[in-house]
Amino acid sequence: MKRKRLLAGNWKMNLTGKEAAALASQIATGAANLQRTEVWVAPTFTSLAPVAQALQHSQVSWGAQNAHWEPCGAFTGETSVPMLKELGCSFSLAGHSERRHIFGETDELVAQRVFGILKGGLTVVLCVGETLKERESGQTNAVLERQLRAVLDKIEPEQVKQVIIAYEPVWAIGTGKVATTKEIEAAHACIHSFWNSKLPDTCPPILYGGSVAPDNFAEIVQVPLVGGALVGGASLTFEKFKKLIAISEEVTVLVRN
Repeated sequence: MKRKRLLAGNWKMNLTGKEAAALASQIATGAANLQRTEVWVAPTFTSLAPVAQALQHSQVSWGAQNAHWEPCGAFTGETSVPMLKELGCSFSLAGHSERRHIFGETDELVAQRVFGILKGGLTVVLCVGETLKERESGQTNAVLERQLRAVLDKIEPEQVKQVIIAYEPVWAIGTGKVATTKEIEAAHACIHSFWNSKLPDTCPPILYGGSVAPDNFAEIVQVPLVGGALVGGASLTFEKFKKLIAISEEVTVLVRN
C-alpha cells in the first residue's frame, strides 16, 4: 500500500504558548506543498490553542500528547477528547514510554485511553517499546506483543484505520542512542506480524521513535516497514525538523504496510 510518510513531532513539556506558536508558524511554511510527507505536531495542552491558530490554514495537523477516556468528570489534571476536538485536534498519543514508566500507566490503562480516543473520533498514535533491561534479557518481542494485545483484544476492525503505531525503544529515547537498522527492522517486523496474526492484513503504519535526528533519519526511513518517525528533541527547533522533512521528501523508498 503506497502512502505518505508521517513525521510526528512530540514536543513533550517544552515551549511556552508563544514559542510553540512561533515554531508552528515556521513548520507550516516549511511543510507547504509536500509530496511524500505528512507532518503532525503534539504541543503541550496549554499551547494547543495558539498552535491551532498558527496552523489552521496549513497542511500540518496538530494533536495532543495524551487524553482521558471519559468525555468529562472528576478527573483532576486530565483532558478529554471533546475538549481536544474543540481545539481542532485530529489525533492524540497514548502509551508513550514516559507515561508508562514515569507515571505508571499500565497496558490496561493505556488501552482505556486508546479506546476513548477512538470512540471520540480522533486518530490514536499508540506507542510501544521495551526497556534496556527487557531487550538485554531477550524480552523485546514479548513486551511488544503484550502491549499490543491489550488493544488488539478489544479493537473493532473498523477502528484500525484510526490507529498509528509508534515503536519507541525506551533505552534510545533522549539518550542519544539509536537502535541499529537491524534492531529497528526486527521490532517493526514483530509488530507487523503480531498485529496481522490477530487482524489479518490490517496492520497500521508503524513509526520509529528513538532519538531520531537529521544525521540518522535517511538510513532509518529506508528500513522495511518504517512508515515515518515520532520525533522528540529534533522537532523542537525548526532547523532540525526542516531537515527531517527534507530527507523524507528526498527518499524515494515507497512506504508500505
